Amino acid sequence: MQTFKQYLHPLYRDVDKVADFSDLKALSPLEEEEYPNLKRVVHIKRDSIKNLLKRLEQLQEELEHQIYLIETESDLDERASAKKIYNQILDKILEIVDRTNNEIIALDSPYFGKIQFKPYDSRTDNPLSLYIGKFALIDEQTHIPLITDWRSPIANLYYQNSGPKNNVSFIAPSGERRGDLLQKRQFQISRGRIRGIYDARSGNVAADEFLLSQLNERLGKKLQDIVSTIQAQQNSIIRDYLNKPILIQGVAGSGKTTILLHRLAYIFYAHKDQISSNNSLIIAPNQLFIDYVSDVLPNLGVSKVDTETYLFWAKSVLGWNDRFTISNKKSDLDIKSYKGSLEFLNVLERYFEKFEEDLLENIPYSGKDSIENRYFELKKEFPNIDMLERLDLAVEYTFAKKQFKQATTGFYDATNDIDLNHKKNISSYFRKKCNIYSLYKDLFKTDLVSREISKYSLEGLTQDGGIRNYRMEDLAPMVYLHLKINGIKQYEKDYVMVDEAQDMSFVQLATLVMVAKSGNITIAGDLAQSIIAPFYIRDWDDVINLIKDITNKDTQYYQLQKCYRTTIEIVNFANKVFEGRFPKSYKLPEAVLRHGDEVGILEYDRDIKDLSKDKIEELISLIKDQFKKGAVTCALLCRDRDHADILYPIFKEYEDVIGRQVVSYKESDYKGGLQILPIENAKGLEFDSVIFADLNSNYYSTDELSIRLFYVGITRALHRVFVVTKKKDSVTELLLKY
Repeated sequence: MQTFKQYLHPLYRDVDKVADFSDLKALSPLEEEEYPNLKRVVHIKRDSIKNLLKRLEQLQEELEHQIYLIETESDLDERASAKKIYNQILDKILEIVDRTNNEIIALDSPYFGKIQFKPYDSRTDNPLSLYIGKFALIDEQTHIPLITDWRSPIANLYYQNSGPKNNVSFIAPSGERRGDLLQKRQFQISRGRIRGIYDARSGNVAADEFLLSQLNERLGKKLQDIVSTIQAQQNSIIRDYLNKPILIQGVAGSGKTTILLHRLAYIFYAHKDQISSNNSLIIAPNQLFIDYVSDVLPNLGVSKVDTETYLFWAKSVLGWNDRFTISNKKSDLDIKSYKGSLEFLNVLERYFEKFEEDLLENIPYSGKDSIENRYFELKKEFPNIDMLERLDLAVEYTFAKKQFKQATTGFYDATNDIDLNHKKNISSYFRKKCNIYSLYKDLFKTDLVSREISKYSLEGLTQDGGIRNYRMEDLAPMVYLHLKINGIKQYEKDYVMVDEAQDMSFVQLATLVMVAKSGNITIAGDLAQSIIAPFYIRDWDDVINLIKDITNKDTQYYQLQKCYRTTIEIVNFANKVFEGRFPKSYKLPEAVLRHGDEVGILEYDRDIKDLSKDKIEELISLIKDQFKKGAVTCALLCRDRDHADILYPIFKEYEDVIGRQVVSYKESDYKGGLQILPIENAKGLEFDSVIFADLNSNYYSTDELSIRLFYVGITRALHRVFVVTKKKDSVTELLLKY
């Protein structure tokens, strides 16, 4: 029988064991106080999970029966009916799997916080005691909330206050409620057991200890939710209002990505009537990053959010298949920069206006003036109608007006068939002229761009049989023209999230802002981590102005300075290296709480690829030692793909010695072991230990890109960093300030 239990959280096998509290001994007074509530909640969750598992087994049996009918039924109608029922049962199974996993997550760690709040308008002297967790839980008999969802309005008291405080407030559905926060308690709970209790006091160390304990647990894991440790500034961003653009500038490790994902989870909860997860979009830098963040939203009870790279999203908008491929022609960085610039956006706008004019002037019909006049009337009265729809309406209006005139004057001739042919010819003319690939190619046959740019562009926009080629920088401009012609209705998203935006072009960002309904877009990035040349964005003000031009809305700007990922020693090392090398307006990271080892500098007399066997074995020993110390992920960061391709086979040979997988950047899954990858591919990720390979003049210089690559590389580390350098090398000495 087909089983779906493989898609369940592994803890489903141990729900009875988790709910058996007979092993509890020697509890502290605080634990004695708190365990009765935890037991009650865990038992409720256990019963819910067991009921869901029972229902899952029933559905699996029903599904198996439908499979039998499909395979054996000879009547086509009966077989079609069986297939329909099969799909309905399958949908129910997937729903049950999602619900079960949410319940298992809640069984494992039902809540992480507790507040006691005494409202001033309360009719009793008893304060409200509320436990805060990922998912709400209501007692079915008393209808009293046993757990309050972290996204609820009252949970704001937990996040916005570091401890007990008088005269605090939150915005309830009925309006503002004020009172005194009497207690803020934080819990570490796993497998239904209390691992730690922290009574937070304003200004005391308990809150810091709790945060530190959570940060230290981030060892070799994919990105996780941070609902238990959301800080006040992060909370403000997550809960910010709808229908306005948000831009986040955050230093490495400041939590930009987690804020984006938690904001989505909050929005789906607080604005479920306006925002659908099925119609929201996350744009990520690469497939490895997508895998790295893939657990966060499901753990917050959110599924079915479209997460794409810009390349895949853009191709889906254009309706392109594999017959459209990226050209292997060499890129010119200056021209590439120009094609992603604000200046080129203006060129596209002027080109579109000229195209629109020429299109109407050359309609293959003698009454084209009537079509053109009606088109511009519609454009003025209904600016939100897309161009093609406006064209069709103008054509229909023109021919309907003609027929009406004939009917009112009593004139009649057999023109219906002729008119139909005219309309078909006009429609065919519109569709042919609006072919985006051809239209964009024609731009470079005009005087709107220089001859040099035209020649270069046409070399990349070539057709080979049925294959059409394009350079990557040509994709966003074609999407822009496509949206201008076809409108945004069918592509509009309830919410758009853009991560690692510092490496995107202005044209790419413009297309994403265009499809974000009501300005619902959050963009996050770090200007210091722009490592994919050319560097389009030097100042976020340019992006803010672009958003204003498209949406007519002001952007809410946030700046995050605190680094939660990396130890104080690594942050101090990074700041020493990069101080004075970034613009004065750029604020360097501030380390938070965690201490660790000093950054290790490993000097050799040659590149890693040329090291003797005994020196390579020294590095292998160092890597092996990282795993002995508890590391799960270790990254060997390389200058580029060629560099990674050279080093991968060298270290792959020692896989058995290391005792862990040696993983190439060509794999798209975020795995444990030693990952050998270019810094570009590591962007946005984190690893327990990082080895920065070959910081010397053979691979780096003291230019802007090298400095940015070095910065991004060493700030990927959670716990330890080692920099492999060459003795008496000019670049090494300058970057490390010997």
